[in-house]
Amino acid sequence: MAVRKNGFKLGTMVTLTALLAACTPGGGSAPADSSKKSGEGQAADSGKPVEMRIMWWGSQVRHDATLKVIDLFEKKYPNIKINAEYLGSDGYWDKLNTQISGGNAPDLIQLGNNYPDYVARNALLDLRPYLGKEIDVADFDKATVDSGDLDGKLYGISLGSNAFGIAYNTELIKKAGLQPPTGNWTWDDFGKYAADLSKALGKGYFGAVDESALSLYLNYFARQTNKTLYKDGKVGFAKEDLEKWFSMWDGFRKAGSIPGGEMTAAYTENPENSSFVEGKTAMHLIWSNQLNAYQKSMKDEIKLVLPPSGGSTQGLWLQPSQFMSVNAGSKHPKEAAMFISFMVNDPEATMILGSERGVPGSSKVRETLKAKATEIDKKMYDYIDLAVKNARIVDREMPNIKEFDSVMKTLSQKIAFNQAAIQNAAQELFQSAEKVISKK
Repeated sequence: MAVRKNGFKLGTMVTLTALLAACTPGGGSAPADSSKKSGEGQAADSGKPVEMRIMWWGSQVRHDATLKVIDLFEKKYPNIKINAEYLGSDGYWDKLNTQISGGNAPDLIQLGNNYPDYVARNALLDLRPYLGKEIDVADFDKATVDSGDLDGKLYGISLGSNAFGIAYNTELIKKAGLQPPTGNWTWDDFGKYAADLSKALGKGYFGAVDESALSLYLNYFARQTNKTLYKDGKVGFAKEDLEKWFSMWDGFRKAGSIPGGEMTAAYTENPENSSFVEGKTAMHLIWSNQLNAYQKSMKDEIKLVLPPSGGSTQGLWLQPSQFMSVNAGSKHPKEAAMFISFMVNDPEATMILGSERGVPGSSKVRETLKAKATEIDKKMYDYIDLAVKNARIVDREMPNIKEFDSVMKTLSQKIAFNQAAIQNAAQELFQSAEKVISKK
């Protein structure tokens, strides 16, 4: 973890885990608060000395940008100091949970679609009383604002929306002598294309990353047959769906489409530790807002296409990437709310942050960023436009999903190392789903 206190950095970085879940998608066109004009939401600062803490996960690109925005905010409000703590998601949740249990969580907390878990722990502040005052959401669609809503209370402001897709290394595709993928493919097509890449590229290279441990990709797979991980308080899939999932990836592994267990276990597959970044794999599932971080880590150009299709329904969804929430025990809720508003509305701050956390919720900010978008950002905006046409509404995330993710990763590795039978692994993962959902 890295900590910055009043402008200084201490400690070391912890890497980012590749894919992070979020919540319900934005949409609609009704303004969230038509009684306020853009820029009128932020209340006047009291001028009293205030010191707060903020914590987020992300790549180095996100860390650098967010620290610049904090500096900008402190210059505008010199009486307010914000101490930053930032790390990768693999260590983020353990640290956050420890701090919440110990009663010393940060004032400002970055969360994903798992925010209901923290609402259940009475850890988050309702932000609705601050709308139109400290927090300006006049340029946000109502559905985007309400994506952080639970039972009529607002527990987070969306920092951006995105969708996942298959990133591919254009140079490796050229080297293999194959045509680039179009995104118009089935799971079988994907597996064969990846196998052809592996064969053409030679020893030590593989067509795709092994993504069998990703619950969000499993959810995508389940949604294609009108199922989901979690629905109406229960597990939304069957054990047989898990057997199909693990069997499909095991088939890819045996066909040489993806690496074996040893290589897969050596990488966390985030921009700082990735076989895709190192040019050893040609395709990798990433979030659209990660495109910038991956491209900056690579020399070869990357592009983004839709994941494989299958079944009778769309599996893809558009969703808020993260939320910024306020600790229910914060002694400075007003100032924390002011920073959130600054983060999502201030012209200079939003230009610094860009679309790294996803396409911004403010229509005014979106238009400004589009006009000045880099080539990488244009790819992201184009992909979001494509994803919208191939997506349907996201389902509520499984409660305590981090525990489910941990079990899924372990079982995926055991299958890859031939240490677990697929049928047994599927049964164990299904039981894990039932267990985490039933936890209070």
